[in-house]
Amino acid sequence: MVRSGLEEPLNTHADHFNTNYAYSVASYSKGSIFMEQLGYIVGAQVRDKVLLEYDTKWKFKHPNINDLIRLSEKVSGLKLDWYQEFWVNSTKTIDYAIDSVWEQNGKTNIRLRNEDLMPMPIDLVITTKNGSQELHHIPLDLMYGSKPAEGPIKRTEHPAWHWTSPTYTINTDLKLSEISQIEIDPTKRMADVEQANNVRLF
Repeated sequence: MVRSGLEEPLNTHADHFNTNYAYSVASYSKGSIFMEQLGYIVGAQVRDKVLLEYDTKWKFKHPNINDLIRLSEKVSGLKLDWYQEFWVNSTKTIDYAIDSVWEQNGKTNIRLRNEDLMPMPIDLVITTKNGSQELHHIPLDLMYGSKPAEGPIKRTEHPAWHWTSPTYTINTDLKLSEISQIEIDPTKRMADVEQANNVRLF
């Protein structure tokens, strides 16, 4: 849909879409991605709690996106108005990339680049040649916080990435020769439109 040039904002009135294709994708696929990606942003368990509370509060009523976002903020403790603005009110897309990797003073530096217009928090996993993994989490400054840790890999949390900054650099105590792979969003929950630049193999 993004590559077709036919995408329209998710909040477009059903009768106002220019094509049935755009309406169908916005109504079903993009709405579904909204919820899965919300789990990436706030944590899957928190997202599930949001859905349960949403059902309890709004069943047999007529909620809108503002009601869902407000409830999501209340449950998660995070600011999410930016998510509504970018994902629902616009057609801006996500494309994060591993820009460059280099070793300095025995540590490996990894510079990430936001190649598109929608900001996101970032999960990044470094896999070593012996199979061990490091999880690095970079919150988004617009959230005023970060999701709880997920999964079995110990997480290192970094300072927030300011949404106006095109690049962000983290480092690890691993030497470059010890690393076999670096990957952005290994769980594939972020709707990144160009996933080929999310992985760097060594």
